[in-house]
Amino acid sequence: MRKIVSVLILILLFSSSVFPFHSRGVEFPDTFSAESQFAPRTPGPWSDWSHYHNYSEIIDSLLFLNLTYPDIVDVFSIGDSWLGRTIYCIRLTNESITRPKPKLLFVGYHHAREPISAELALYFVVDAATRYSTSPTLAELVDETELYVVVALNIDAFEVVNQNAWQRKNIHPIDEDGDSFFDEDPPDDADGDGYIEDLIFWNGTYYEFLRWEGLDDDSDGSFNEDWVGGVDLNRNYGYEWNASVDSGSPDPRDEDYRGPAPFSEPETQAMRDFALQHDFKYSVSLHSGAEMVIYPWGYSANPPTDVIVFNEMASDLATLTSSAYQQGGTWYTTSGVWEDWMYGNRCSFAFTCEIYMNDSAWHYEPGPDPDTFWESRIFEYFNPDPTQIETVIQQWFPIFTYLSSRAMEHDILGDADGDRDIDIFDIVRMATVYGVAEPHPDYDPACDWDSDGDIDIFDIVAAASNYGAIWQP
Repeated sequence: MRKIVSVLILILLFSSSVFPFHSRGVEFPDTFSAESQFAPRTPGPWSDWSHYHNYSEIIDSLLFLNLTYPDIVDVFSIGDSWLGRTIYCIRLTNESITRPKPKLLFVGYHHAREPISAELALYFVVDAATRYSTSPTLAELVDETELYVVVALNIDAFEVVNQNAWQRKNIHPIDEDGDSFFDEDPPDDADGDGYIEDLIFWNGTYYEFLRWEGLDDDSDGSFNEDWVGGVDLNRNYGYEWNASVDSGSPDPRDEDYRGPAPFSEPETQAMRDFALQHDFKYSVSLHSGAEMVIYPWGYSANPPTDVIVFNEMASDLATLTSSAYQQGGTWYTTSGVWEDWMYGNRCSFAFTCEIYMNDSAWHYEPGPDPDTFWESRIFEYFNPDPTQIETVIQQWFPIFTYLSSRAMEHDILGDADGDRDIDIFDIVRMATVYGVAEPHPDYDPACDWDSDGDIDIFDIVAAASNYGAIWQP
């Protein structure tokens, strides 16, 4: 007790009345540094960036990084998919620097037909790990933050989208046509041209959907009415899941089917359980179908409490990526979306980045009846040609550096309990372990701010100089 009182007096002497508040971090330029714009060329299971990687290639790449760079890479499971496949997360941080660091989360591939989102996430983790020793920018990020990346959430969908490029949902078997059979009549490439098409009708005012290309696989007189899966994972999160919105359907036949209940899917359950274990300052979900930075709320056009900060950050991200930005609910309203849950339930500044679209990709051919047309090339609308994958990646790579550098700039030394302020609880925690060094069982790395293996006067001064500070986004 006497030691605690003595340390508390020492801390008060070095409080913010003597030393002004300061944060940890470095200033980054407004534009992405040229030295970070080179592709990761180190040989590995990823092979190249001119093809779309499948599930096996992604997992092999993550495990390779885990084995090759053990001091900065940690790969672990956050749960399993509907088919029991492992959903992996990779953490990038310099593990020799043990003090608390700001945490960031990036998630790719919610939707089956958007594999470009997984490519961007995979590229970043490969680049950060393989060029850590040669890139000062990447080294700074890995040293001073904890970066968590789920490269692909909807992992069962890689195979399905190769059979049907329109696939959006996961593969949760659902009896869409009510015949007690599951997934028995998906669309087919009936004419063998390599594309599955939908048939649309121009009624003089707008286009109406008529049917999908294909065969009556179950001989019930209907065509392609029972697809593989599924549930739209990005309508299945438990924040305003059943709100009255433009997109978030209770009908299993719709491509934005929200599921039978919030977090009904093993993939969203895995994401929920993982996020509940961490305090992510910033988080991003990667998608395609537009070129836009989106922030909450999605379920409503009403602005979030932190709209000023969201606008500032979204504007910065849009400038860096030559894209647009908008609150999700002012574009169109959506229920049960990831960014609403991350912000509303986890207090994370959460964004969705829509990283690619190509309006000119659509292809039309005359249909069987007047004013009908076959429409195809949905995959090409959502994803670039393989030769352009790296171009899209380089356009959006700055989201990782911008958010990481901002997290560092706004981080504060001394927040031992991670509650975003420096208060008496942090001080008491440090005082109880003052003078303790590794490998003593009472050693607390959360109080060792210079990561030198002992809690000494330098750690005390670092915390004391920030006493009373509150984390600002």
